[in-house]
Amino acid sequence: MYNKHVYSFLVSIALLFCCVQELSSKEIVYTSRDSSIVINPYPIPDNHGPKSPGFVPISASYESLLTSVILTFSNNLGEIEIEVFNVFSGYYNSCIIDTLFLSAVIPIYGGPGHYIITFTLLSGQQYQGEFSI
Repeated sequence: MYNKHVYSFLVSIALLFCCVQELSSKEIVYTSRDSSIVINPYPIPDNHGPKSPGFVPISASYESLLTSVILTFSNNLGEIEIEVFNVFSGYYNSCIIDTLFLSAVIPIYGGPGHYIITFTLLSGQQYQGEFSI
């Protein structure tokens, strides 16, 4: 019960700082030096066809005040694996989250650098985004 309240509190705080922006490209967008960085996940193509620019059910941003990635999901995607890798420092973190609450907060402990974040759904579909801090 205690964990539910802590989780709800963290999500509420995170959503206060989160500004949802829809962008059609996968470029990194800096909204403010001390605020947030929008991360635009894009589908990773499988071996069976070309990369499709279709709908991406994940929105993400790095919030510098929380040193965390804030995720929102368009619908319940079930459990997804999230991998965060800092190309400069070698920092790596992997976790599995349940998207039932349509949002999640992933702390980032790797310091400054260029990050690649990969989302893997139960279906095997993968999405990837990049950001630098």
